[in-house]
Amino acid sequence: MTLLRSVPSLLVLAVMMGGCGGAGAAQTSAPLAPHAARDPLAGTFVDAQDHVVPRSEVLARLAAARVVYVGEAHDDAASHALQLAILRAQHAQQPSLAIGLEMVQRPYQAALDAYVAGRGDEVELLAGTEWAERWGFDFALYRGLFKFARSRHLPIRALNARAELTRRIGREGLAALSDTERAELPETDASDAAHRAMVMAMLGDHPGLDDAMRDRFYAAQLVWDETMAEEVARTLSAPGAPRQMIVFAGLAHIRGGLGIPKRAARRGAAPFVTVLPAAVCESPGDADLRWRP
Repeated sequence: MTLLRSVPSLLVLAVMMGGCGGAGAAQTSAPLAPHAARDPLAGTFVDAQDHVVPRSEVLARLAAARVVYVGEAHDDAASHALQLAILRAQHAQQPSLAIGLEMVQRPYQAALDAYVAGRGDEVELLAGTEWAERWGFDFALYRGLFKFARSRHLPIRALNARAELTRRIGREGLAALSDTERAELPETDASDAAHRAMVMAMLGDHPGLDDAMRDRFYAAQLVWDETMAEEVARTLSAPGAPRQMIVFAGLAHIRGGLGIPKRAARRGAAPFVTVLPAAVCESPGDADLRWRP
């Protein structure tokens, strides 16, 4: 969501409407069925061919991955219930676990470290990450994840690029960056036509978008995705690295593996598995596993 605050309002609308279904697929909160409210893993998982996957196989697939990517519609309560359920299930299988968050930008890592270590409270966490200014979605949707990580001393990694960087790229393009800003850029690969097509579909065909605006937006999206992929790979290759990482990010960063997953895999963070809520991601090919309450 960082870029949503850094580009013209038309692009904000396009991305908010994008989700997994392309332009027009709104991200709305959906109520959980009673059994799913108790345990979202008790819902139904289907694979990329839309075949039902038994719970035991779901757990086996999650356990076999080095990185588990769980997508969200940011304001969807069911998405967040699923994320917490998977986090709990994975920690039971693999305690050597780290969490990666799109929601926090990399310069604010120290606030996450302090919170997990038990120094400071939620108020200090929100202030230290500039949550309201840089993310903005209701922290209550994420509180369970943070409390679970703190109670188990699980490291949480800030994945996102600095908003000021993506804002400038979205407005002015890469050529406008200073040398200092360029030093923040990750290695990027713009050759994936499927990724570009997905992003362009999110933007739609509004006449107010010219080619230059589209190119700037895509450049910012690449920096966004590649920065998060870089941080995932760095976490898993560091000395004493956890055996597994769970990444929580918006649908568009995970859909089809095109955003963060394949770009982190290019850097060695593999194998991976992607999980998305079917209610906001209807196409079977969008994820390795899709969940229905």
